[in-house]
Amino acid sequence: MIELDQKVIGIKTYKKIEFFYFYNSQMNTFKRYLYQDNFIDIVYDDEKLQKKGRFLAHPISYINQISALGKNDIKIYYDKATVSKSLYSVLNSLDYLMFLDLEMTMPSYQYSGKGYVTEMIQAGFIVCDSNLNEIYRYDKYIKPKINTNLSNRTIEFLKVNINDFNNNAISYDEFYDEFNSIIYKYHPAIIVYGRNDQLVLSNSYKINNKPSLDSKCRFINLCQLLKNFYELKNDPGLFKVCNTYLGEKDNQIHDALDDSEATKEVFNAFRNDIEKHEFIDVMRKTFQ
Repeated sequence: MIELDQKVIGIKTYKKIEFFYFYNSQMNTFKRYLYQDNFIDIVYDDEKLQKKGRFLAHPISYINQISALGKNDIKIYYDKATVSKSLYSVLNSLDYLMFLDLEMTMPSYQYSGKGYVTEMIQAGFIVCDSNLNEIYRYDKYIKPKINTNLSNRTIEFLKVNINDFNNNAISYDEFYDEFNSIIYKYHPAIIVYGRNDQLVLSNSYKINNKPSLDSKCRFINLCQLLKNFYELKNDPGLFKVCNTYLGEKDNQIHDALDDSEATKEVFNAFRNDIEKHEFIDVMRKTFQ
């Protein structure tokens, strides 16, 4: 039995039908394969039941495999083990990696209009080889072109020492030349956590009248990889993921280099877990 509107499926056991429900992200991914007589191998929370329309259903933690009987063989629509193996192979094939984080300007507390232009004011990145041996690290304040005076909101949220910023911030041109030289030298896959850093970086070329480097950059959104792999309902926060993998760590301080180091740690732990599958249940319980 399949109820797509309720995101519920029924599976017949020995004497009754058990009901299971999909999270939105799961349903969006797998609804194309949910047909009567297909086989589905799931892991679910046996102790939790939730009312879904007229059904009491268990939440599905994740899907191992969806398949169907063909005329001469079994047709596999989805296989988590195969996906994991492919993802692990891709992440291990990267020669060089850059773990990048940017801190950005924010409008004042009084700002209520539209069209505010966000600019980077700090860039932190770590360049590593495929074994995550560090080759180069970068941590600089960068002078904005439009929002030349940092708002109190920006200063308070990022805990910026304004004297330190004014005395040490470099021009965007200096950042651009350094970043371009690293991209040219190593051609790294750029690991970011979420899309904002990529978007702000791309927009910075236009703001500062520089040739775009987008065509030279290979971005990997680690947050999206985690969300897809663990089939999470919501985007998992960087430092909460870091704590989940590695135990207690300092809270996020909104420093670009500190965040890039956390991104590196999460990437390493995630790459290992793709092979070992030790954190799947923990991640699902923590972030759903």
